[in-house]
Amino acid sequence: MNDSTEPSPTPPRLRLHGAALATRLSILFKRMPDLRTKRTPLLVLVATSAVAAIAIATLGVMLSSQVEATIDVQAEFTTTSDNYDSLRSDWSKQNDTISGLRSKVGAAELRKEELTAAEAALTARSSGLDTREGVVKSAEDVIAANTFAGDGTFRVGTDIQPGTYSSDGGSKCYWARLNATGDDIIDNNLSSGPAVISVQASDGLIKTTRCAPFTKSG
Repeated sequence: MNDSTEPSPTPPRLRLHGAALATRLSILFKRMPDLRTKRTPLLVLVATSAVAAIAIATLGVMLSSQVEATIDVQAEFTTTSDNYDSLRSDWSKQNDTISGLRSKVGAAELRKEELTAAEAALTARSSGLDTREGVVKSAEDVIAANTFAGDGTFRVGTDIQPGTYSSDGGSKCYWARLNATGDDIIDNNLSSGPAVISVQASDGLIKTTRCAPFTKSG
């Protein structure tokens, strides 16, 4: 919105309606007899004087009316000028308000862009975390499938799979390979320190006591 300076309104020019009457009076006085060179009847002089007096009085009334009209026009012009100045002031305030609103809208749009970018970054990060969580879970599942506790009884083929398992052992780490019913000991060992168990597919149960967890190493 351009703030251009507009010219202030000017009062209309008044028409002098008495100009024509003044011209006629001038012609009339020029036609009056010259008293220095001619003898004019008294009646004519009186009539001429009366006409002149009436004309002058009429001119005075008209001029008085024009003066009053001029005063009224000037008062109306002053009121109009005041209204115009008030409207100009209101327009300036509205322009300032609009400028302020435009500034706020610009700031809001910038903030929206920043929030959109932040949301996109969070979405990408969340996706990355989901992917990482999946990888970690898969690794944990692999470790869980190839690890069993140092205290417990585990069925081969169900709880653990055949293979070689290693443990940090313990001061009194005991392990035993048993048949399916657990009545017969196929192999066992009691040691202080690291322990290794070679689980066979023909084993039925594996029993451990006071050992660190066993992890498949081969």
